[in-house]
Amino acid sequence: MAVCLLSGCAIGIQPGDNSPSVSYTVPRDYRTVFLRAQNQANECLRGKDQYTVRAKVDPVTQSAQVDVVGPFGKSVVARTALRATDARHTHVVQTVWGYSPWDVNALHAMRESVRLDTSVCFAYK
Repeated sequence: MAVCLLSGCAIGIQPGDNSPSVSYTVPRDYRTVFLRAQNQANECLRGKDQYTVRAKVDPVTQSAQVDVVGPFGKSVVARTALRATDARHTHVVQTVWGYSPWDVNALHAMRESVRLDTSVCFAYK
Protein backbone atom coordinates (compact mmCIF):
# COMPACT_ATOMS: atom_id res chain seq x y z
CA MET A 1 0.00 0.00 0.00
CA ALA A 2 2.89 2.38 0.72
CA VAL A 3 4.08 2.00 -2.88
CA CYS A 4 0.61 2.89 -4.09
CA LEU A 5 0.40 5.94 -1.87
CA LEU A 6 3.83 7.15 -2.99
CA SER A 7 3.00 6.64 -6.67
CA GLY A 8 -0.28 8.53 -6.37
CA CYS A 9 -2.69 5.75 -7.32
CA ALA A 10 -6.28 5.90 -6.13
CA ILE A 11 -7.08 4.04 -2.94
CA GLY A 12 -9.71 1.33 -3.18
CA ILE A 13 -11.71 -0.23 -5.98
CA GLN A 14 -12.27 2.27 -8.79
CA PRO A 15 -14.70 2.06 -11.72
CA GLY A 16 -12.98 0.62 -14.76
CA ASP A 17 -9.78 -0.36 -12.97
CA ASN A 18 -8.18 -3.79 -13.05
CA SER A 19 -9.02 -4.79 -9.49
CA PRO A 20 -8.89 -8.58 -9.02
CA SER A 21 -12.34 -10.17 -9.09
CA VAL A 22 -14.12 -13.50 -9.38
CA SER A 23 -17.62 -14.32 -10.58
CA TYR A 24 -19.40 -17.59 -9.85
CA THR A 25 -22.73 -19.17 -8.92
CA VAL A 26 -23.34 -21.19 -5.75
CA PRO A 27 -26.19 -23.57 -4.87
CA ARG A 28 -27.47 -21.47 -1.95
CA ASP A 29 -30.19 -18.88 -1.49
CA TYR A 30 -29.09 -15.26 -1.58
CA ARG A 31 -29.77 -14.63 2.13
CA THR A 32 -27.40 -17.41 3.17
CA VAL A 33 -24.70 -16.11 0.82
CA PHE A 34 -25.21 -12.57 2.09
CA LEU A 35 -24.81 -13.62 5.74
CA ARG A 36 -21.71 -15.67 4.95
CA ALA A 37 -20.07 -12.78 3.06
CA GLN A 38 -20.98 -10.31 5.81
CA ASN A 39 -19.60 -12.55 8.57
CA GLN A 40 -16.36 -13.20 6.69
CA ALA A 41 -15.86 -9.48 6.06
CA ASN A 42 -16.41 -8.69 9.75
CA GLU A 43 -14.12 -11.47 10.95
CA CYS A 44 -11.31 -11.22 8.41
CA LEU A 45 -11.20 -7.99 6.40
CA ARG A 46 -11.50 -5.17 8.93
CA GLY A 47 -7.87 -4.99 9.99
CA LYS A 48 -7.56 -3.84 13.59
CA ASP A 49 -11.02 -2.24 13.58
CA GLN A 50 -9.78 0.41 11.16
CA TYR A 51 -12.19 -0.57 8.38
CA THR A 52 -15.96 -0.87 8.52
CA VAL A 53 -18.32 -3.29 6.87
CA ARG A 54 -21.34 -1.81 5.10
CA ALA A 55 -24.02 -4.24 4.05
CA LYS A 56 -27.32 -3.78 2.29
CA VAL A 57 -30.00 -6.20 1.15
CA ASP A 58 -32.80 -5.62 -1.34
CA PRO A 59 -35.48 -8.29 -0.82
CA VAL A 60 -37.44 -7.07 -3.85
CA THR A 61 -34.61 -7.79 -6.29
CA GLN A 62 -33.17 -10.55 -4.08
CA SER A 63 -29.75 -8.95 -4.19
CA ALA A 64 -27.22 -7.69 -1.68
CA GLN A 65 -23.85 -6.03 -1.37
CA VAL A 66 -21.18 -6.17 1.33
CA ASP A 67 -18.43 -3.55 1.23
CA VAL A 68 -15.31 -3.17 3.36
CA VAL A 69 -14.72 0.57 3.58
CA GLY A 70 -11.61 2.52 4.57
CA PRO A 71 -11.27 4.72 7.66
CA PHE A 72 -12.60 7.86 5.98
CA GLY A 73 -15.66 6.12 4.57
CA LYS A 74 -15.02 6.54 0.86
CA SER A 75 -12.56 3.87 -0.26
CA VAL A 76 -14.04 0.41 -0.83
CA VAL A 77 -11.22 -2.14 -0.52
CA ALA A 78 -13.32 -5.32 -0.82
CA ARG A 79 -16.81 -5.95 -2.20
CA THR A 80 -19.18 -8.86 -2.54
CA ALA A 81 -22.19 -8.25 -4.79
CA LEU A 82 -24.77 -10.99 -5.18
CA ARG A 83 -28.10 -11.69 -6.81
CA ALA A 84 -30.43 -14.68 -6.66
CA THR A 85 -30.71 -16.51 -9.96
CA ASP A 86 -33.55 -18.64 -8.56
CA ALA A 87 -34.76 -19.78 -5.14
CA ARG A 88 -31.71 -22.00 -4.56
CA HIS A 89 -28.87 -20.40 -6.54
CA THR A 90 -26.99 -17.13 -6.19
CA HIS A 91 -24.61 -15.40 -8.58
CA VAL A 92 -21.69 -13.79 -6.74
CA VAL A 93 -19.15 -11.19 -7.89
CA GLN A 94 -16.31 -10.46 -5.48
CA THR A 95 -13.73 -7.73 -6.00
CA VAL A 96 -10.72 -6.55 -4.00
CA TRP A 97 -8.52 -3.49 -4.32
CA GLY A 98 -5.45 -5.53 -5.28
CA TYR A 99 -3.01 -4.36 -2.62
CA SER A 100 -2.17 -6.33 0.53
CA PRO A 101 -4.08 -7.30 2.56
CA TRP A 102 -6.95 -6.81 0.09
CA ASP A 103 -5.28 -8.76 -2.68
CA VAL A 104 -5.81 -12.02 -4.55
CA ASN A 105 -5.20 -13.99 -1.33
CA ALA A 106 -8.10 -12.16 0.34
CA LEU A 107 -10.19 -12.77 -2.79
CA HIS A 108 -9.57 -16.54 -2.61
CA ALA A 109 -10.54 -16.53 1.08
CA MET A 110 -13.72 -14.56 0.33
CA ARG A 111 -14.74 -17.10 -2.31
CA GLU A 112 -13.92 -20.09 -0.11
CA SER A 113 -15.98 -18.59 2.72
CA VAL A 114 -19.07 -18.51 0.50
CA ARG A 115 -18.40 -21.94 -0.99
CA LEU A 116 -17.65 -23.66 2.35
CA ASP A 117 -20.24 -21.86 4.52
CA THR A 118 -17.63 -20.85 7.10
CA SER A 119 -15.38 -17.82 7.51
CA VAL A 120 -12.02 -18.36 5.89
CA CYS A 121 -9.45 -15.61 6.47
CA PHE A 122 -6.73 -17.12 4.28
CA ALA A 123 -7.09 -19.71 1.51
CA TYR A 124 -4.10 -21.83 0.64
CA LYS A 125 -3.65 -22.40 -3.10
